[in-house]
Amino acid sequence: MSKFKDMETEEGMLLWRECFQNHINILAKCERLVRESNSKRAIKLYPLFSAIIEDSISLDLLATNSRVNQCYIISRALLERVINLSYLLYAPDDEYNSFVDYTKNKAARSLSRKIEIEGQKKVSLEFSNDAYELPQDYKDAVDRFTSAKGREIPRWTKLSIDKRADFLDKKSGKNLLMHVLMIYGDASEALHGTLYGALFHYGLYNPSARPKDKSDFDREKYNTLSFLYLMGSGAIGTLLFCLKENGVEVNESYLESKLVFNNASEESGLAEEARRASRKI
Repeated sequence: MSKFKDMETEEGMLLWRECFQNHINILAKCERLVRESNSKRAIKLYPLFSAIIEDSISLDLLATNSRVNQCYIISRALLERVINLSYLLYAPDDEYNSFVDYTKNKAARSLSRKIEIEGQKKVSLEFSNDAYELPQDYKDAVDRFTSAKGREIPRWTKLSIDKRADFLDKKSGKNLLMHVLMIYGDASEALHGTLYGALFHYGLYNPSARPKDKSDFDREKYNTLSFLYLMGSGAIGTLLFCLKENGVEVNESYLESKLVFNNASEESGLAEEARRASRKI
């Protein structure tokens, strides 16, 4: 019998669940430290930090009830928010200002919405009366995110999420890019309502380990949930690293998260696998 709590077993999954729940508690303890920090950016980006806590709690609730498909969707939201907040702590002023202006642009456009099909307006919604006038900085933000052809520019940065994750991995020594690879595409398919998006989490498209009976499906479920808990824990650890590197007093929390993650890695055998792989290089 293995001395490790394998990620494909219920015992291993529960180990990583505990790790993730500990990270949620660590994150919650940092809430006031972020909100009242000396970092102006961290304070202004606090709504993202708060949303990350909510995403983490939601992921835990979904995973505890084995809602694996929905776990991917909320994991993508969690991952993107962690990447954006962490990246913006380092980003130059023009990039940060673009993020802020994009928010104003979206807020302004949300007041007047319509759907056109072949040039004909089909449905519309208005959330302001004729007497309301947008503040000038909101008008400027709309102009900034309108193309020469009059279409909305849908992104606040030219850096893809892959490049932002890679930037953060180089800063932190973590592995957000692998998490993006494992989650982003599948979560998109789940969001877009495809057949693949409704089935991928059962392991049906893995030719080397396609489930054949209940024990196979259970093993696939436990392995996937273990990974999602691992991903969430690792993402929170990266965020804490970036916060401490940018003037927020969360060093003790970061060290605690690192210890919790490393202990789970040792007990699950993941750390041993990594050591064996490094010796082969």
